[in-house]
Amino acid sequence: MPLTKSQIAQRKNSKNRPKNLSTGQFEKKNKASDSSNSDFILSDEIYSSDSDVDIIHIDAEVAIKQGKRNNPENKIGIPRTTKYRKYGPSGEFTKAAKNTKKIEQFFKKSGNKDKLINIDEISNNEKDMNESDEFSDDINNKEIGDLEKDNNIANEINDGILDIDVNINHSDLDNFGSSSGEENLGLINKTNLDKLENILKNKKLPASEYFQYLAIYKYFVNLNKDLGKMEASNNAAKEVYNKDNKGSYKGTCIRKWAMYWLKNGALPKTMQGCHQKTKSLIDDEDVINGSLEFIRQNGGKTMPLEYKNFVNSKLLAEMEILGNKKSISDNTSHVWLRKLGLVPQSKKKGIYYDGHEREDVVAYRKIFLERMKEFEQYMPKFVGDEMIQINPELPNGQKLYIFIAHDESLFYSNDDRPTMWAPLGEPPLRKKGQGKSIMVSEFLLETIGCLKLTPEQELANPNIPKEARKFLKPGKNEEGWWTAEHLLDQVINYAIPIFETIHPGTIAVFAFDNSTNHGSLPKDGLNAAHMNAKPGGKQPCMRSTFYGLNNTPQEMVFPANHPTHPNLPKGMCQILKERGLWSDGLVADCKLCKGKNTKVVDLKRVDCCMRRIISLQPDFLSQKSTLQEEIEKRGHKCIFYPKFHCELNFIEMFWGAAKHYTRKNCDYKWSSLQTVVPEALNSVSLTTIRRYAQKSWRYMDIYRKGISGKLAEFAVKRYSSHRRVPDSVYDEIKI
Repeated sequence: MPLTKSQIAQRKNSKNRPKNLSTGQFEKKNKASDSSNSDFILSDEIYSSDSDVDIIHIDAEVAIKQGKRNNPENKIGIPRTTKYRKYGPSGEFTKAAKNTKKIEQFFKKSGNKDKLINIDEISNNEKDMNESDEFSDDINNKEIGDLEKDNNIANEINDGILDIDVNINHSDLDNFGSSSGEENLGLINKTNLDKLENILKNKKLPASEYFQYLAIYKYFVNLNKDLGKMEASNNAAKEVYNKDNKGSYKGTCIRKWAMYWLKNGALPKTMQGCHQKTKSLIDDEDVINGSLEFIRQNGGKTMPLEYKNFVNSKLLAEMEILGNKKSISDNTSHVWLRKLGLVPQSKKKGIYYDGHEREDVVAYRKIFLERMKEFEQYMPKFVGDEMIQINPELPNGQKLYIFIAHDESLFYSNDDRPTMWAPLGEPPLRKKGQGKSIMVSEFLLETIGCLKLTPEQELANPNIPKEARKFLKPGKNEEGWWTAEHLLDQVINYAIPIFETIHPGTIAVFAFDNSTNHGSLPKDGLNAAHMNAKPGGKQPCMRSTFYGLNNTPQEMVFPANHPTHPNLPKGMCQILKERGLWSDGLVADCKLCKGKNTKVVDLKRVDCCMRRIISLQPDFLSQKSTLQEEIEKRGHKCIFYPKFHCELNFIEMFWGAAKHYTRKNCDYKWSSLQTVVPEALNSVSLTTIRRYAQKSWRYMDIYRKGISGKLAEFAVKRYSSHRRVPDSVYDEIKI
């Protein structure tokens, strides 16, 4: 078994230690050798009168080169260790002060405690001055707060009282009042200095007050030396408190003490330890019982905001213990709920995977952003805190564009708040399943909010529907499922007529999610997904088209006089042969293109199978959906959002606000859901909707700058009051 480091070190020490030849035992080490192996022993030079610093000067570079960097003897300065290691029986400071004089020997003792020592009896020779300066440097090296924390020095102070002889140089006072010092403080005179001398001679003066009076005395003396107030007080702070770095702060305190003493004859009263000890109201038994009763009545749905409103409106008024405090804050409500044993407990969901940065999605996102940039120059903007509408300056003949966002959403009767405050280990009971639901198909505008007529417009246009919003109760036993036909009917017969009534003479830009339902193609549209390899079958008869640089016409159905396939769809094989794209060995679908779950998206793969080749033909790619064709027939525009980019559709934030309302008022009843959903949709203000739209415009702008992911989210939040993100964002995110 290999030896440990400590065992190896013990063996080395045992080899180097001398042995007694007669007994074979190790000889005891002398003090010199003990000091070499101690952790960290300070030399007497540190405490000598010739030393101005309290650190050991060692050439660190030489020590490191000699491989002694970790040797305790090579450490620079006093290490930060515990109080026991410093002042304990074997502490570093205890060893260093072993041969020094005790602190009592620095003071002159009097036989009669009531008798004061006359200041004239104190010698003024140079030797006494040096000894007094050494003591002053030692005892004043710490503030009174530090002295009280230091047990060794505190033991030398009897009941917090210092027995100190005052050494005052009377030569400084010979010409007192003859210089500008008296002008600085008009009340300073020889009498005041005599008062300070008598105060400083008091042996039972508390240590903190002694240093304050001594600082005032030094301050007055410095003023008599033609020094300004600032310099005089800072010098006094350095002399008394040895504060080189904090001299300015101590100097300010000394000036305040001096002015207060001159006016009142005493030091200002300190408020340390005199502050009122307050007790939180939540510790009151009646407050606790009232809070728990409120939580029980809510059935486990207590939220901090609701609890705060309850406390401010009812609980505190009933307790009549408010005083000047009339309410609690949001943070206090969180703290009180936690003291009551409630913690936020979330309703967890599964993992969500998306393809936000997928290659084909990013490619379409660039196309979408460019088209939106073209539309945006003709759209109104909303600025300021009130989101005031400002229309652009349009060229002659150009119409104003109005952006309209669309989306569908489901509201469930059992959709409760995801986070509840409840006792730890007692999560609130929830009903199983999501319950019955209501589907809402809504159109949202920056100009008016939800697409609907005002009461005045309803009276003026009785043949126009009231609103474009549609409700559906989905389910096999209910009203069925929302299909492309439902959406097409909503757009043609509701959305467009209402829009043209509200905004006559303008062009609507409808934006839809890029879903299969919204992108449904016409029955006779060019769709490679519905084609067979051979003629006939269940494939639809598609419309005629053009292909190639010369726009060569091509029929997708055999003519009526065809010998074998009259009036039948041609199929992919025949279409490729007519276009000159056929090659032997082609299959209808390869493994990479077949199946929803196994399909591999690769933009570089262009000729792997028949369906892939045909789907990439320009005429097939340019085929518009039924929704887009119907909208453009009526003179409006249609665009589809990129997949996985819900942040670009501001109606998603509208859904979040509406569902927050429904979850807050959820009681797990189907009848209540039918009433709450319309209220929730109408509860979102127009200003809030415009702010949602502004956030989506910022996302579009930041994506145009080539920023995505977390950096895009940061930039959008950083410039929350802007419609566009400035180019300086590059400097902030350090791209």
